[in-house]
Amino acid sequence: MSARHRRSPSQEHLTEGVPVDVISPNVNAAIARLPRQSNASVEQVMANAHRQGLEALADACREELHVRGSLTLDASGAVQAAKISDRVAGKVLREVIRIAFEEVPAKAEERLIISWLAQHPGMSYQELYGVYGKGDLSLVIGHLVYYRFGYFRPMLKGKTQSDVLIERDSTAPSVRYTLRPDAIAAFAALGLLEPSR
Repeated sequence: MSARHRRSPSQEHLTEGVPVDVISPNVNAAIARLPRQSNASVEQVMANAHRQGLEALADACREELHVRGSLTLDASGAVQAAKISDRVAGKVLREVIRIAFEEVPAKAEERLIISWLAQHPGMSYQELYGVYGKGDLSLVIGHLVYYRFGYFRPMLKGKTQSDVLIERDSTAPSVRYTLRPDAIAAFAALGLLEPSR
């Protein structure tokens, strides 16, 4: 693959399992551009790819939109997220968490959720909601990654975005949450695990 068409780390997941020689240089170049395109543009590329029978490209578009989840990026937001992803690619999760929360500091409600989960591993949604006591708790949990999408993007492969930071146990009547060990270590280093009041 030429240097011009080589995929950056933020794009490698888009063609995972597809041999490079099966994808034409033009399709490969189109796939390489996806992370830097707006959602609307990715959707348009997907429609065009379907019309032209370019299933590898259509699949890459679907995967790109899946990784973004409910996040709608315009062109500048997509470029910014891709640059951040390229900057943190190859770093271990603990380091990515540290960088993400240094550069985009936790809001008060995020700090509350983080510290309570650290103090009470396996806390149920209902218990956590009792502590939070307002609004949409699921939204706050999701925003831990949503607000820092570019940082975590290389690690988002078919998961709920916040699963990068939090383990979920859905076997009980109420989902139970536990911070992942790398998240605890990173948040402790950042001073985010101070006891909640």
